[in-house]
Amino acid sequence: MKNTILGICAVLLMAFSFQGVASTEWIKIADKTVNYKTETDTVTPRGSEKNVTHIKLKCTQGTVNLHKVVINMSDGTSKTLDNLGVLTKGLSSRSISIPKGDLKIKSIDLTYDSVGSQTLAIAGVSKKGKLDLLGKKPASKQ
Repeated sequence: MKNTILGICAVLLMAFSFQGVASTEWIKIADKTVNYKTETDTVTPRGSEKNVTHIKLKCTQGTVNLHKVVINMSDGTSKTLDNLGVLTKGLSSRSISIPKGDLKIKSIDLTYDSVGSQTLAIAGVSKKGKLDLLGKKPASKQ
């Protein structure tokens, strides 16, 4: 009896775990190398990348200071997020929701800089920051 209950609990746990993984599929929209001075880069998503419900930024190298993210929509509106903080290697920003409806992303403007300097990079102390821009696919209708 005890083994049967444990078996049922294990099956339920696995079922809910796999369901959670399937519903959070993130796709890579772009990757950027960030300079040591403050700059603004524009990312233009293509194809299915325009139809995401959320975006987030993930640091894959160095340390990046995120000043501002502007999401420009297909109807001319935009959503601006200021001071998202500092990301170090392996960390991600919070998930940023995209306005709902039939709107598509036209472009994303990223204002940021990499923490450190060219002198420290030559000495091997710090590296330029690298970011991945990720988008969350909409839930599939079953």
